[in-house]
Amino acid sequence: MSNSGSQMPNESNSATSMIVGTTALVLVLPAVIIALMELMDQIEYGDFKWIIYSMVFSLTIISILLISGLYLAGLINSDNTKMGAGIYLIALSGLNLLLRFSNLNDQLRMMAAGQLGHWFEFMQLHWVHEQLELAFLGILIGALIMKK
Repeated sequence: MSNSGSQMPNESNSATSMIVGTTALVLVLPAVIIALMELMDQIEYGDFKWIIYSMVFSLTIISILLISGLYLAGLINSDNTKMGAGIYLIALSGLNLLLRFSNLNDQLRMMAAGQLGHWFEFMQLHWVHEQLELAFLGILIGALIMKK
């Protein structure tokens, strides 16, 4: 007999999902510490634009870890919560992506034309495409959470 008041968060979760979810939740603390250190560097530098950028970039990573961890651990159950979490991740990752593209456009303009010919060559640099992949990953995770 099951008591409806004492149900497990999501009884259909596998052990692997619980382990991955718990790992993601444990990684939130180091991500927050690193984000705060980066934010303090940006504040010390004093450029308001980069303080905001740093906050958005860090919040995206922390939100991906937190929401993914909660979802995989079975702590996000209701459809409304899944929709809200998914929309939040998609919106935040979309903003992150727009800020990344804006920043990359600025960097591409500043670089000498002889070094990099066009966007395609610029996008092949690992430090460029990795930043964009994180934003796309957040959008994908948000969509998957909403779908389930």
